[in-house]
Amino acid sequence: MQQQPRAWQQILVVVVSVLGAAVVAWSEMPPDQRKWTVLAARSRVQRWAHRGAQQAGQLGMGSEIAGHQPTAAAGYGLAYRLSVLRDRL
Repeated sequence: MQQQPRAWQQILVVVVSVLGAAVVAWSEMPPDQRKWTVLAARSRVQRWAHRGAQQAGQLGMGSEIAGHQPTAAAGYGLAYRLSVLRDRL
């Protein structure tokens, strides 16, 4: 009997196949479409970072009001890092 590949091996094959297809699709795109794709992806990441920073800041404020200083500091730190990432994009 043949052994079936393990789950992580199957996942790895799928990931490599999808990445290969993405590389082929990227190389076939016209330069203008590549630029618009990059701009759209950058915009999505900026929105995600903005929402995450906003939520982390609000959680930090809630923790500070509740008197949990370590949790508040962690929330504020995460909000700061996400806002820096957003601004750098």
